[in-house]
Amino acid sequence: MTKLSDRLLEIYQLIDKGTRVADIGTDHAAIPIALLETDKASFLVATDVGPGPLEKAKEQIELADLDQANRIILRLGDGLSVIKDSDEIDTVVIAGMGGELIARIISKIPDYLKDAKFILQANNEEEEVRRAIEKNGQYIETEKIVYENRHFYEIIVAKKSRQTIIKMTNQELKFGPKLLMNQTIIFKNKWQGKLNHLKQIKKILEKTLQTSTKRYDSLQTEIKAIKEVLK
Repeated sequence: MTKLSDRLLEIYQLIDKGTRVADIGTDHAAIPIALLETDKASFLVATDVGPGPLEKAKEQIELADLDQANRIILRLGDGLSVIKDSDEIDTVVIAGMGGELIARIISKIPDYLKDAKFILQANNEEEEVRRAIEKNGQYIETEKIVYENRHFYEIIVAKKSRQTIIKMTNQELKFGPKLLMNQTIIFKNKWQGKLNHLKQIKKILEKTLQTSTKRYDSLQTEIKAIKEVLK
């Protein structure tokens, strides 16, 4: 199988065998290639908003010399708009984008994708992704956290809820309900590092007599929230 980064490997492992997958913002098509190499997906749509990345994806697919490479369909377009009802997609991957962009994309889920499993990995603003999931009437089934190249990546698996949605608390929105329940070393390292950084900023504000500002108050609130989780 094509070598995947730790982040992409975690996403690959969250995809069920025999599924029909849409990889939104595919870039180099690493996940579709790996899924086809291992016969894990029966059908794939790889999309990107830019012709350049989609051309790279095409090149990588050709270099991989895949059997049945025609099972990967490349499409140019924005978000979920290029996925068709006839594709019968049951798993959607949206990874490597900003959280606000992912939240915007999943705020426009067409009816024929409502029952799909969404595997989401934002580079930042994960809280915005969780808010969008909740607003969609979905629930968070699984969350993973990966450390790679000096960056922490959170991966969220969301599905349509068959029951009444219980609203997430502010703490769950910020830190992740499943990540909070199973606080790994990577999770603790992420937030300890964030806490140390915020404390440094707090000291600077105190030295420059900026303790009566909204920024200082916000900083205090965030420090308290992280300490509450790490205690």
